[in-house]
Amino acid sequence: MVKEQDKLLNILEKISPLQKEILLLAPVFFWGKYMRRKINSEDFKPRVGKIDFNDPISVLKAKLDFYAQANSDIEGDVVGTISNFLIKHPKRNTLFPHLSNDRIESICFDLEDYFENQELCAEAEGWSYYDEVTPEEFAIHTADAILYFFGIPLYKEISSPEDREIILEAVLKEKSLDNINNLLLPNINT
Repeated sequence: MVKEQDKLLNILEKISPLQKEILLLAPVFFWGKYMRRKINSEDFKPRVGKIDFNDPISVLKAKLDFYAQANSDIEGDVVGTISNFLIKHPKRNTLFPHLSNDRIESICFDLEDYFENQELCAEAEGWSYYDEVTPEEFAIHTADAILYFFGIPLYKEISSPEDREIILEAVLKEKSLDNINNLLLPNINT
């Protein structure tokens, strides 16, 4: 186990600073996305249409509709809100010195597109990335899954999700973010 972790940390040393910033940006973005879901707002009330409980298709459609409503963004602009928050963040130049403001926003759009496509597939199978996890778990697990599709060299070569998550957590610690809450203040919802 120790030997395997040493191997992973050796891989971490080979990842470029730019790629590390992308590895940092992804869990931060997904943490913010999780926290901005409509289901987290006090006034969330799903609109429920007629459901024929004897028709499995009707039940499935209702479940998919609930997922879509509950997990949609509070204001409909998760990418703009989170990317602007990060661009204006006091630690912006320390955390993302190799990423331009346009690149931060572009990566957030790409992460959002990849995620929404994967979430749609998951919902069609009757589950969701949001199911029964904490915001931190969602951020790490989802960032890992989406970054694996993203194709970051070296990171994509690691076949085990658990091992890739060790890399993500090491990048967060390297930037002194033992907890994503340390970066994202409560005002991410505004």
